[in-house]
Amino acid sequence: MSAPPESFFRRLLARLRPRLLVRVLLALGAVGLLPLGIVSFGLADLNRGAIEDQVLRTHALAANTAAERVASFLAVRRSLAEGMAGNPALAEPTSAEAQELLRQNLGAWADLGVLAIAIVDPEGREGLRAQIKGADRGRIERALAAGGTGADGRAGAREPIPVMSPPAAPTVVLTAPLPNAQGADARSPGAVRLVCDGAALVDIAQPNEMGEEADLLIIDRERQPIVASGTPLSGFPEELVKNATSGKLGGAHRFRDASGETILGAYAPVPRSSWSVLSRQPARVADAVAHRLRRRALYAIGAALALIAALGALAYWTVIKPLRDLVRAQRRLARGGALGSGDEIADLKDAFSLLERSVSDREALAQVFLGRYQVIELLGSGAMGSVFRGWDPRLERAVALKTVRLGDLPSSDSRSKQLQTLRREAITVARLNHPNIVAVYDVEDAVEAAFIAMELVDGASLESLFWTRGKLSAEEVIPLGAAIARGLAAAHEREILHRDVKPANLLLGRDGAIKITDFGISELASVSERGGASIFGTPGYIPPETLRGDGYGTKGDLFALGVVLYHALVGKRPFAGGTVRDVVRATLTDQPVPPSQRVQGLPETLDSLVLDLLARDPDDRPESAAAVAATLEGLAAEMRLRWRWRPEYEPGKTEEVVRPAA
Repeated sequence: MSAPPESFFRRLLARLRPRLLVRVLLALGAVGLLPLGIVSFGLADLNRGAIEDQVLRTHALAANTAAERVASFLAVRRSLAEGMAGNPALAEPTSAEAQELLRQNLGAWADLGVLAIAIVDPEGREGLRAQIKGADRGRIERALAAGGTGADGRAGAREPIPVMSPPAAPTVVLTAPLPNAQGADARSPGAVRLVCDGAALVDIAQPNEMGEEADLLIIDRERQPIVASGTPLSGFPEELVKNATSGKLGGAHRFRDASGETILGAYAPVPRSSWSVLSRQPARVADAVAHRLRRRALYAIGAALALIAALGALAYWTVIKPLRDLVRAQRRLARGGALGSGDEIADLKDAFSLLERSVSDREALAQVFLGRYQVIELLGSGAMGSVFRGWDPRLERAVALKTVRLGDLPSSDSRSKQLQTLRREAITVARLNHPNIVAVYDVEDAVEAAFIAMELVDGASLESLFWTRGKLSAEEVIPLGAAIARGLAAAHEREILHRDVKPANLLLGRDGAIKITDFGISELASVSERGGASIFGTPGYIPPETLRGDGYGTKGDLFALGVVLYHALVGKRPFAGGTVRDVVRATLTDQPVPPSQRVQGLPETLDSLVLDLLARDPDDRPESAAAVAATLEGLAAEMRLRWRWRPEYEPGKTEEVVRPAA
């Protein structure tokens, strides 16, 4: 049914308005995702240079921290050696008192990794030594022979120490000079040497907090490695090694290695020693850090989406679903059918409006039909009016009482003319007396509406059948289409056009009846709303020639019948779209897909007939509704088909009686 332009735009805006749940989710997204998205984009926008600078600062801190820890390691053991060298008991290094001192100190310092204590003369020859029981004697002797600090005596080697996995612990030798010896045979003093296990240095050189591909190295000024965590000295950029062994203060810079790759490196000298700590990491780790930041941002956004979904579900079950249930309950009270716009707030307003109109219509009917018809209950409400179950006490039969609103006509003359048209249509339809057309019994008028008493069909509309089943089988469609075509043929013989053939106006009775209702009422309602003639009907069922402004004839009803049969076979209309404009465009330009391409096993005659009914040119459609009926009846006879009411057609409790569409 068409409507005034302002009504059309109002409905279009209502369709475009997002549903309440969507609006809730959008609001939650704006509150939760927008700030998070801004922060995430900010993190993703961090340039590589900024991340490299951060990595350099991390390496500088790591190198300085490692240098301080190495210095602390050496300082503790150096203080032990110096303290022991100042002990008077060592004035005579070979005395029993000196030997006891070595044994006592070695036992006390074992937890610090001290493996041996030796007293050597000025030439480095051992005069006295105490070592931990079970210690590697060869390791200790090689370390003492080196005369300084190194790893297993290899400190003087020219080649770098091979990297082991796990790294081998170096052996560290610290020397403290003895004071001048006393006695007749006094000569130049010797020294105390502590041979210590450097396992603690291996732990210090592990770059656990610096990320992947990071390495720490401890070397002396002769470029001899003390401890390497993974990469040998040759894997460090030459400029980095040069700076570390030059005695300069520590620093962190970008370097190039032998292959030309950019390396982020730092170095720091170990206080009171000739050692330095170096650290390195490829610059490509900056990309990895940026990737991790982006991934964490995505995780955060995903968590926010999950939270929004949970809050949306909570909003649906606590607010939106009860609101929808309320709308449905109000529509049941008003017998208003299914929800319309899809917007819960608009539906709630419409339900209140329907309820208000139904009460008003019932009061009007009680006044108009009080002497003849008894109003039993409201069956349904719509934009055109309402339908009530009534009782005719004179003839003792149930009737459907339909209201047609006339109060919006622009003048009383227009109202009078349209009422006369309604009477004329009703009288013509009443004379048809055809089994496939809903019978009209009476017409009355009041101030606000006209009232029609008509046959009450106990069953379901074809529209409600589509809602519950989706589509029908060819065995059901053939006799159904034959009955509808017979009804249209009878009307066309009396020069009556339906103008709004659609599933809602096709009624199926429990007794097997198939009836067409609402002849001419769509045209009357359209003029009532617009105040003048215009294109009317239901988009998708209006024929192309009418949309082009060429009027409406019997071939227009046949086109609408073709749409109904196509929908019944395929489960959807041949011309569809998201908006009225899309539907009109499809009707004017699109060629429908043959039903046989969507449904297997359709009779060729039925497939061809449906396509002929949907022809864009009226001249290409069947000659008449009678010809369509004859074709379908012949096919039904050939296949021995007969329409009958089936249990699966049974409607719900709120649709127990089907009535002419409101």
